[in-house]
Amino acid sequence: MAFLDTVLDEPVPEPCLLEGPRMERFAARLAREGYTLEGCAARVGCHPRLGVNFFEELRPKWVPSPDSPVDVLLSLFIAGHDVNLDRCSTLLSEPVLGDALEMKLLVREGDRVRSDLCLFPCYGRYVVTDRARKNKAINQVMWLWSESFILGGMVKRVPRARAIDLCTGSGIHAILASAHCEEVVGVDISPRAIAFSTFNQRLNGVANARFLQGDLWGPTEGTCDLLLANPPYSPDLGSGAGDNFWSGGPSGTELLARVVGGLPARLNDRGVCHIVALYPNPPGTTTAEHFNQWLGGQLHGYQVLDHSWPVPGWADPLSIKPFAGDKRAWRFGVVSLRKVTQTDRGYWRQVGVGKFFDARGECVVIADHDAVSA
Repeated sequence: MAFLDTVLDEPVPEPCLLEGPRMERFAARLAREGYTLEGCAARVGCHPRLGVNFFEELRPKWVPSPDSPVDVLLSLFIAGHDVNLDRCSTLLSEPVLGDALEMKLLVREGDRVRSDLCLFPCYGRYVVTDRARKNKAINQVMWLWSESFILGGMVKRVPRARAIDLCTGSGIHAILASAHCEEVVGVDISPRAIAFSTFNQRLNGVANARFLQGDLWGPTEGTCDLLLANPPYSPDLGSGAGDNFWSGGPSGTELLARVVGGLPARLNDRGVCHIVALYPNPPGTTTAEHFNQWLGGQLHGYQVLDHSWPVPGWADPLSIKPFAGDKRAWRFGVVSLRKVTQTDRGYWRQVGVGKFFDARGECVVIADHDAVSA
């Protein structure tokens, strides 16, 4: 993972809010420039899940064109290259360049322009995160890995009353949920994450979402009919659970257990929960066994779709002291739960993963309990 080889220790300012309509116009201009999932895929020549494109080996044929505005934006916001100011001024509209500089998405140094942040197109929205390079000076907001696109694509986008997004980070899943939910609450313990999620909320013109700083369920009240979570999950013997965006504590499951443990009280009877995480099961154990423990032995009261796959060779480039033991029972992916009603029965169904995305980057796997016969 070459992009993580260098560890930084440099403060990076949070993005700066402008008036809401001005930020929305900025996002609309990005789309007109062709900076969309499809437009980026066409230029890079590979799959448009941009999170995986930090791996340069997945875009070996990409040579930025001197006359492509999309390539300028990719160079700045994805590849992390600096670009000549004259080239930016020629290829990008003046409002895009000027607004990006004012919002601190871009920094000018002499005749060069660079970005200390990432700006992703994701399912018709735009999301700003920290850069994909470990930086000890800040509590980084997680960039969009492929898991963000997987969870974003797998949620069944039907009308719902209230969604809660725990460990919201950049706010991506709350922002996507805002399009089909009456109310959305995003929660994160990191003040920096709340600043970024609030920025992204305004960038996308989202009016029905709130972002609250706090510890998991703590700042929230009441129940929800959609629960989303991408909690820190790496077993890190050198940092505590939630100290950063990757650490789930020594076991890797400290936050995950608390998310699942809150479902009986917080998920509505017909509500659905989607969790994307690593499931670092000890040898001889299963993910289902751990969910049953976290649910107080009441797993039979849920219908579960397990869209995870084995990861015995899991590599951890971020942890201060990564786990080095037996990973043969480890899995990664999305686990979706729905409560059992009086006429239903519980099940744990291991769903075949297959291929998540089509050639255009659209997710072809929808976590839909109604389409499953147990």
